Amino acid sequence: MAATAGGASLAALASAPQMPGANAAAGANGVDGVGAPPTFAAPFSLPGAPGAAPHDHRLCQYGALAAEQLGYALDLLEARGDLEPESAEAHQFVLDYVKDALMHEVGHTLGLRHNFRASRVYTEAQLSDLEFTRAHGTTGSVMEYNAVNLPSPGQKGGTPFMTTLGPYDYWAVEYAYRPAPAGATAADERDMLQAIAARSNEPLLAYGTDEDAWFGIDPETIQLDLGSDPIAFAAKRVEIARDLFRRQETRALSPQRDYAVLRRSLNYALGDAARAVGVLVRQIGGVRTLRDYPGSGRDPLQPVPASLQRSALDVIANAVLATDGLRLSAPLQRRLAPDYLERAEVGVSTDYSLPGRLFELQRAVLGYLMSEWIAQRVLDSVGKFDHPAEAFQLRELYDRLTQDVWSELKTGTAITPARRELQREHLNRLAFMALRPASRVDARAVLRDQARTLIPRLEAAARRPDIDADTRAHLGDSAETLKRALAAPFPRLGL
Repeated sequence: MAATAGGASLAALASAPQMPGANAAAGANGVDGVGAPPTFAAPFSLPGAPGAAPHDHRLCQYGALAAEQLGYALDLLEARGDLEPESAEAHQFVLDYVKDALMHEVGHTLGLRHNFRASRVYTEAQLSDLEFTRAHGTTGSVMEYNAVNLPSPGQKGGTPFMTTLGPYDYWAVEYAYRPAPAGATAADERDMLQAIAARSNEPLLAYGTDEDAWFGIDPETIQLDLGSDPIAFAAKRVEIARDLFRRQETRALSPQRDYAVLRRSLNYALGDAARAVGVLVRQIGGVRTLRDYPGSGRDPLQPVPASLQRSALDVIANAVLATDGLRLSAPLQRRLAPDYLERAEVGVSTDYSLPGRLFELQRAVLGYLMSEWIAQRVLDSVGKFDHPAEAFQLRELYDRLTQDVWSELKTGTAITPARRELQREHLNRLAFMALRPASRVDARAVLRDQARTLIPRLEAAARRPDIDADTRAHLGDSAETLKRALAAPFPRLGL
């Protein structure tokens, strides 16, 4: 499962493992009743094992991702003054990371598959409690891709890594390895397994694996998220990144240090913030998928409430689409030198274009939220609500994006070059989707209506006497682009 470490790709945004061809795992079939048992995988060398589907654990990327989380945490805590690099505390910090990663891989040797829903079982209050996390860990399973548990700026938090087994791990191992009592018949063993599996709807045993994450519909089955409140988690991680940006502005480096530490730590921060944004975009049009058997009292497909989707868009607007979402001062940008020793071995750019990286993140977010796929999911989700008016509507999504991207049309403030680039990206996607004959008719109709509404606003803004020439040209060109898109012929069915 290749998970992208960088901040701008859709793979990183969605935090979705890429594993085509994955199949349902062993243990899911042949057991009746309410509970769905945990799933297991046959070793990759035994593809023909009875009742088991092949699943190659060598595809696991947790080792690399956990190392990245370690690097970010060490840089962050050093910048805050909370951890000395050569201290005994730092040594123990690394040992805890090693234990976390090793327990995950040992789980694979026992046949356990990934559990990407396990990160949702504990609250932020529990994760901030040192004693609680020491006793219970940070997630429900060592088979998660566990995000490092970082405290908010100025606060003390719980344990950073998963250093104990979670409730799901005990349950899965019990189902796989608990021996039947002496003299038990096949029916007795079946009853025993049914009793274990019947616990599957307990909150602490939440489960979602590779296929659930890969198809991208379930906003709870994600890598490197943490806690029961996805909006609060994402907002916290973005604020942690912003705080690190601010600290590096005034950070004094000793002559023994290298400027490369500044670039490295900001790279980590931007990547972590992008993953947090990935948690947010997965809420839009998301459908919670459960593996329950009939009788659990829970529907297996549950659309995300409209209120949660609106909250996700609020954070996206503030963190990604706002004029000052993430930015660095000019003096700090001049200090972001590369690691020259590393540059000799891999392709490392000498310059560091923060505006370019931020634009790629913005571009990925717009591409995801304005895609035909998301439009289809939002439209389809309406039918899953007893009262369709309670569902999140596609028009609301497009209205919100236009409002956030073109906020200067309302405020009358200057449009910077970076904002003009974002607005052109939105404009190009709007024009492209409005001309797509294959698009859902409702989606295309809403987008064309958006374009018609935006044109007079652009023209009015271009007539303001207090704007600069570049902004005036940008607004005029944008209005002309939309006019030509609306005037362009495209095939309509039935005509």
